[in-house]
Amino acid sequence: MKTRRILTVALVAVLLAGCGGANHVEEKTLLTTVTAAMEALTSAIDEADAPPAVAAALIAFTDEVEPLVPAMKKLNEEHPEWETDPPRELEVTLAKFNDASQGFQTVMPKLMRMAGDNPADPRLQEALNRFQELVSGL
Repeated sequence: MKTRRILTVALVAVLLAGCGGANHVEEKTLLTTVTAAMEALTSAIDEADAPPAVAAALIAFTDEVEPLVPAMKKLNEEHPEWETDPPRELEVTLAKFNDASQGFQTVMPKLMRMAGDNPADPRLQEALNRFQELVSGL
């Protein structure tokens, strides 16, 4: 029992050290999760050659990020200064987040073109509507 407690404490210490200490662990986890989702969406849309693939990418992204919207809103409201003056332990995480956001912008024309060229595709249109609602909620 004592060994298990020591191992648990050691594991927590290692995890916290890997996240830059106890400061901003939740924020780092949130940003890392959203960054990975944006990167996956960008890659999927970049590789997509038909509306079903784009719809699937949008649905996967929306399903993953939608539950995180309240936490993202809270983060934005509580720390607007992080956009220009992030805490040192989050600089790399925020830079990756910003890079993923900019990367996504590169596939937006393809996404809009696919949506415009396929207005009768109900799955694509529904996925796009959900995505737009999600983004406008941030």
